[in-house]
Amino acid sequence: MFTIQTIENQDEIVSYLQKEHLNPSSDMQQFMGLYEGGRLCGIGSLSLCKTKVYLNLVHCKEDAQTLKLALAKALLNMADLRGIQTVYGNNPELFGLYTQLRFKKDEDAYILSLAGYFTAEHK
Repeated sequence: MFTIQTIENQDEIVSYLQKEHLNPSSDMQQFMGLYEGGRLCGIGSLSLCKTKVYLNLVHCKEDAQTLKLALAKALLNMADLRGIQTVYGNNPELFGLYTQLRFKKDEDAYILSLAGYFTAEHK
C-alpha cells in the first residue's frame, strides 16, 4: 500500500535525492514523499522563486504515471490548503504531467489556478 505524506526529515530528503541522482535546488521548500511499507519510493517538491510557487520536482523510483499524478495532486492540495492560488511549472520532464493536471501553457511556463480546483466539478 502506498501512502503520501509531508517529509520533515532533511536527511531523508538529501539521501533520496543523492541516490536518484537528482539535483536539489535551494528554492525547494515543501517536500512530500511517496512511501510503500515505510520505504521512500518517490518525492515531490514545491519551490518558491521570488513571488511564484513552482511544481518542478515529481519523481518516483518506479516510472508509474499514476503514482506521479497522485504525488503531484497531493502537493497541489497542500499548496491550496496553505492559501496558494496559482502554481507554475517549467520542468520539461513534467510537461505531460502538467497537461494531465490541467495546467495551461503560457509563454514562459505552465500555470494552474487552484481556485476551485479541489471543490468544483471539472469537465
